[in-house]
Amino acid sequence: MNLPDLMIRNMPDRARTARDYINFVQSLKESLSFGNSRSEDMTLKTLLMASMTHSYVEGSSQLTGVSGQTVRNHLQNKNPERLLRINDDLIATMKDKGIFRKPLKIALDWHDEMYYGDRETDGIIGTKNKAGTNYAYEYATASIVVRNKRFAIAAIPVTERTILDMVVKLLDIIKSHGIRISVLLMDGGFYSIDLINYLISIGMNFVIHAPKLGKECKGEEIDMKYTTASHHRRKKDQSSFRVVSIYGHSKKGWTLYVFATNMDISPKKLLKLYRKRWGIETGYRMIRKFLAKTTSRKHKIRLLYFYLAILIYNMWVLMNIVSRVRIIAHNMGIFIASGLIRTNPFVTNLVQSNGHSGGEF
Repeated sequence: MNLPDLMIRNMPDRARTARDYINFVQSLKESLSFGNSRSEDMTLKTLLMASMTHSYVEGSSQLTGVSGQTVRNHLQNKNPERLLRINDDLIATMKDKGIFRKPLKIALDWHDEMYYGDRETDGIIGTKNKAGTNYAYEYATASIVVRNKRFAIAAIPVTERTILDMVVKLLDIIKSHGIRISVLLMDGGFYSIDLINYLISIGMNFVIHAPKLGKECKGEEIDMKYTTASHHRRKKDQSSFRVVSIYGHSKKGWTLYVFATNMDISPKKLLKLYRKRWGIETGYRMIRKFLAKTTSRKHKIRLLYFYLAILIYNMWVLMNIVSRVRIIAHNMGIFIASGLIRTNPFVTNLVQSNGHSGGEF
């Protein structure tokens, strides 16, 4: 089977996808206050092309006939937060599908977009060294773990790393949607005594992967009540919680996982529960498939790109949840991009072979 045949077979349902994206593009135009001029219409199409292909707007602009600078000029006056209103609509659709009836497992993450320019640039924050830099644009997300996938329910920019404040903001957004939480699943970056004390005080179940507590285990599996004893904290600022370590498979072979938790379940169930945060196709790796590239120093533009990537990713997840067939992210990108631009004969023929009329999205 050749590549075009394979891609056609795995295309999303043409009628539903076209309808969904007509509505989606219209929502983008309204949320970002785009007018009906040709320049603004081409700007939106160029931006979507760059998102669908994980590329720079300069490359997409060669197909739309509008310059990359024109795109940036339009975008720098737009409010990225307005894109989140579209995400509210996607969340409402999830509610209509009955996804939120029960309390949900929520995975918290933060994501670094490494930065190599001026350290005084707005929105830059210090982080772990990666790829030759200690600075990045940083974002925090809260995602529902459902049917082996994640649906991003909340996203915020991180301008200073105060873990408790960051989590409280995400929880407030989740609460505003009427979503009940069964447990918060977090990696080691969220290990904080202030956060643990807060979650215990509000009765919130949590599981935090806490390699920092590895010295308590001495390489062995343990299950114990742990009480902090830092000389730099007052007694009321200390904390007591359960520490569990258990060996499990990882990409590196057998690994000793160390968890901080307030849940009363067996170590094996604790490890199984934590692994749900990974999902099958999940996290920032998938969001990046829809993240337009940029070298812009304007934080507003970078935030707009990130929110748009989350929206497209969420729509992909939603389509997979409600569809009878698996929709491949790469193929969806080609399908939608071909609906935006008609100058590429291969994608045009591909869509028409799949039965789509080639009308505007």
